[in-house]
Amino acid sequence: MEPRDINWKPSRKMTFLVFALIAILLTSILFGITMVISVGVGHAVLLVDPLTKSTSEPIVGPTYVVKAPWVTAVNVYYATDSYEDTIACFSSDQLEMQIQILVRWSLDPDKLRSLYQNYPRLNYKQSAIESIMAETIRLVTKNFTALQTIEFRDVVRNDVESAVLQEIAKEPSLGGALVQFEFDLRNIGYPAKYTSAIEDKLVAEQQKIQADFERQRILVLANATAQEVIIKASGEAEAKVIEANATKQAIELVLEPLGQSGNETRIAELYLVVQTLQQIAPDIDMLIMAPDGTPILLPSPTT
Repeated sequence: MEPRDINWKPSRKMTFLVFALIAILLTSILFGITMVISVGVGHAVLLVDPLTKSTSEPIVGPTYVVKAPWVTAVNVYYATDSYEDTIACFSSDQLEMQIQILVRWSLDPDKLRSLYQNYPRLNYKQSAIESIMAETIRLVTKNFTALQTIEFRDVVRNDVESAVLQEIAKEPSLGGALVQFEFDLRNIGYPAKYTSAIEDKLVAEQQKIQADFERQRILVLANATAQEVIIKASGEAEAKVIEANATKQAIELVLEPLGQSGNETRIAELYLVVQTLQQIAPDIDMLIMAPDGTPILLPSPTT
């Protein structure tokens, strides 16, 4: 017998069954994927049902969530978020400044549902926080001159922070969802010309302070020198008075035994001559007066 060619083809029914099985398998896989959702740490999930037009309360992770295939799961990160920007502002004297800020916050999980309903795209940062920051900071900086923002930087920072916190808290669309709010005024930038002028002013002030210090130092030194001269002169004057009083008392002691002899003036003159000669020539031990009153000084003989 000659072998016959076998040319087998599946029937339409069998082909349909194969495609049906593949579709069921893919549907089951897709259904399983859409039914079970993993929620991580720091995240929460809101289940939005388009059929009932309802939004569930937040389901906080870590956990797994089972949902219907037509329900949308909105994942929200609530742990920590931040916003950083440089905002152009003007001082009260119309100088443009660049205020660099950084804010951080967390979201209250219990208020995520209300926040999502107000911001279905969760764009509250761009829609609310950004505008609040810009408007509030510009209003605060108008209360200060450019120089005051330098001299009272802490005051400016505190005023801006207080105003921002107040505006964030009373913004109805945020619904108090932002908690642990932190504000950091990182820098205040000024135009290059203004910065240069401030630097020149500071240099001039430092030079003035240095000049005042030198002037005070010179005055103190001059005053000290004058006081030294006065004290020295006063001491010398007092010394002369003491010496004069001592001389007077010595003469009175010399004249006391002589009584009223009429030679008091001559004796006083001789005493003063002797005292003076002792100061001039302290090594002279013998004094002879010549008949004409000339003193003759004789040094003591050396041994």
